[in-house]
Amino acid sequence: MATNKNASFRYRVLNECFRDGSRRWTIERLIDHVSSELNAHFGINKGISDRQLKEDIHIMRSLPPRGFDAPIICQEGVYFYYDLEFSIEKKALNTEDIRSLTEAITLLKQFRGLPHFQEIEAIVTKIEGKAITNDPDETIVSFENTRLVRGYEYLEPLYQAIRTEQVSRITYRAFQASVDEVFTFHPYYLKEYRQRWYVFGWVSEKDTVYNLALDRIQTIESTKKLFKANKHFNPTTYFNDIVGVTRPANKDIETVLLQVDVNTAPYLETRPIHHSQQIHSANETGVTFQYKLIPNYEFISEVLRLGANAQLLSPDSLRNDIAKQIAVLNEKYQDQLEQ
Repeated sequence: MATNKNASFRYRVLNECFRDGSRRWTIERLIDHVSSELNAHFGINKGISDRQLKEDIHIMRSLPPRGFDAPIICQEGVYFYYDLEFSIEKKALNTEDIRSLTEAITLLKQFRGLPHFQEIEAIVTKIEGKAITNDPDETIVSFENTRLVRGYEYLEPLYQAIRTEQVSRITYRAFQASVDEVFTFHPYYLKEYRQRWYVFGWVSEKDTVYNLALDRIQTIESTKKLFKANKHFNPTTYFNDIVGVTRPANKDIETVLLQVDVNTAPYLETRPIHHSQQIHSANETGVTFQYKLIPNYEFISEVLRLGANAQLLSPDSLRNDIAKQIAVLNEKYQDQLEQ
């Protein structure tokens, strides 16, 4: 069956026409009616052509999976169903349809809490009424559960605030802070990184773009303040040269060399730390990867996650920062090393 949204809509309109035995549906009347419905629902002024209408009728008559095997006949220029009980809405799903829908339902159910999920859940419920399986609760694919992360409840209101250009009053407390801050916030963009969500937007009190972690938001209130149009934040350019969500101020792109052992190299080859990652050199003991990026907290964290399997070679300034963190870590375990 056609997946084009307007095509599916046209089939439903024609379906109702052919079921209505009280009117004489000629080609001309069908064209006028379908065109009127397209304009009313989609704002399409062009309407439908004679050729397109006849093609739609041909497809509806076709056997599944292309069509509906609709009992459309034409007598004296009038089109109708010879079986007025027929409806494309009543057509049973075939085995392949049910399998595909069931797999989609299983995946969709794991996105509860995300923006628009309420609408998705309503659709899923309707589909489940048609796609009944012997084991509907069986799950063979799973995603990491971010609903357990604090602040997840702010995802939907922030999404709606971005979509409707609504200024918010946000009470926020950074992890290292002892008191709350209150921001007049103009939200522009939401991003997930390592199961935490962040919102980017203009903070009136700071007169700049800020990145707020949702798990540190205390409250959100809507305001009637005038929204500041987004002329300051471009996600593509902002995230292009960094790992994660933090872009250090007044820092330039650097060439970074990271050496890893032979056992660790495949993990980075299949899941690069950054899109600029390239193999700089390789031998029997390991691989040296090259990056062109702005080093930040998230990149350093990725390097440290590799533990003893990796060594940052350059630049010296970044190597020194990592060495200091390792020294602090070493001091915390010094008593174990001395045993």
